[in-house]
Amino acid sequence: MNKLNLYLFNLSTKYILVNLAIFTIFIMFLNVIDLARILSETDKGVVNFIYLSILKFPSILNEILPFVTIIGISFLFRNLINNNEFISMRNIGYSIFDIFIPIGLSVFLIGLIFLLFLNPISVNFENKFDELTNKNDQSLYSIKISENEMWIKNQIDKNYSSFINIKNIDLKDMHAKKIKILLIKEKLNILIQSEEGKFSNNSFLLKNVKYYDLNTQNYQYLEKFNLNINFNKENIINSIADYKSIPFYKYISHTKTLKKFNLYSAEIGLYYLSEILKPIFIVMLSFVVLGFSGKYKRNENFFKILFISISIGFVIFFLKEIINKMTITLSINFIISYFLIFFIPFVVGLYQVIKIEND
Repeated sequence: MNKLNLYLFNLSTKYILVNLAIFTIFIMFLNVIDLARILSETDKGVVNFIYLSILKFPSILNEILPFVTIIGISFLFRNLINNNEFISMRNIGYSIFDIFIPIGLSVFLIGLIFLLFLNPISVNFENKFDELTNKNDQSLYSIKISENEMWIKNQIDKNYSSFINIKNIDLKDMHAKKIKILLIKEKLNILIQSEEGKFSNNSFLLKNVKYYDLNTQNYQYLEKFNLNINFNKENIINSIADYKSIPFYKYISHTKTLKKFNLYSAEIGLYYLSEILKPIFIVMLSFVVLGFSGKYKRNENFFKILFISISIGFVIFFLKEIINKMTITLSINFIISYFLIFFIPFVVGLYQVIKIEND
């Protein structure tokens, strides 16, 4: 990398990080209002307020990165144009694409760092945030999936709780197979095994049950057994389908599990693909910004560039939302949907860049 490319790389990194810091502070300030509402409802103190703010911080960074990239690259080109650096680089033989290569590399590396490090951190912190702000629900039940199994912690009261492991379940009729349950009731510890069962209202109806009393080591065979539960079908579906709380390195295994439980959809596939390819997507956003901001002249009103850049962000955001809705409604293949999200802005940016190159 020559000195000019290194200069563009460092300058673009600086503009993105500075704008990221500014926007993060601004959005965190707005987030204080929501946190204040949560704290007023749960009667938590200042320490919890600070802790909740820290837990929200990584997810805020992850969400605003594309928008910050648009603004940062706009300011970058404004600086290059006002200092006559943009024209100078063109005069020594640099094409628009030559100028963009180190900038795009900087944007890609920042996006890659966000994917590899910030994505898992933000997911982990967001899960902790949800646990703290939904403490009452979490105390009654928790539903997780791991290695193609479903684990359910079910608590009726302080003296009656159970831990349920299910190998297979059909969520259409709530029929489960290969079930193991550890039942803790007062001073009793009971292990229950059943080949099949069905969730109905506030009961888990088991058939052909092997009933082990772990305290007395007594064994019984029961044709039927009813287990009291504190959750329903909607709770199970919501817990399993909470696909946004999964770090990127678990997308493949989680997808397999969702398919097993008939919960996988094009919407989930589109979200996972968008997160994995986010570093490339924000490079494309930078390319679009180049196409619009690179045509402005020195000392021209920068607010035009800024307005257009912000408009680009909103247009692409609404484009993503529209395609997301179409993907769900029309059952469009998520790869086709993502291609449209990526391709349409890219063509617009390429058209603008070619116009600048030919001027």
